[in-house]
Amino acid sequence: MRHAAGTQDMKSCIIYSSVTGNTRKVAEALADASGAPCFPVREAPDPDDYDLLALGFWVRLGQADSRMQEYMRRVLGKKIFFFGTLGAWPDSPHARRCAEGARSLLQEGGNTVVGGFLCQGRVNPKILEISRQKGRHPMTPERRARLEEAARHPDAADLAEAGRRWRLCLAD
Repeated sequence: MRHAAGTQDMKSCIIYSSVTGNTRKVAEALADASGAPCFPVREAPDPDDYDLLALGFWVRLGQADSRMQEYMRRVLGKKIFFFGTLGAWPDSPHARRCAEGARSLLQEGGNTVVGGFLCQGRVNPKILEISRQKGRHPMTPERRARLEEAARHPDAADLAEAGRRWRLCLAD
C-alpha cells in the first residue's frame, strides 16, 4: 500500500514470523489499521520492493526468532517498524534488551528504525517443556503468574496500541 501522508508516497508492508499465533495477530492488527499487505516470513516479498516495513517476530532466547533474523539481515537501507511478542513483561529489562537487539540488528543493515512495539504472548508449550527438561527457569509462583498473564495476550488493548504506533510511523 502507498501512503501519501508525510511519507512522500512510501510503499509499505508487514512481514511476520509466528508459531503460536501471537505475532500473527499483531501483524493482522497492523494490516487492519493501515491496509498494508501482510505476509508470513516464509512468503515474504523482496524487501527492496518496499520503502517502509513492519517486521514482526516472537522472542526466542532473548532475541528475534531465527527466521525473522534471517529476513532482517536481507533488509538494507529501509525504514523499519518492528514488533514482537514474548512471555516476559513488555516493560521488563528483558523486553528492553530484546527490543534493543532487534534495533541493533536492523541498524547493522543501514536501516532506520522508526518505531517498535512489544507485548506479551502465550509461550509455546514445547519451549516451556524444553526449558523444564534442561533445568532452566524453574517454575516459581511468580513465573507461573507471568506465563498465565502472557497467555491472555495479545489482547484488544495490545492490538490497538500496536496499530496506533504503526499509524504514527506511517504518518511521519
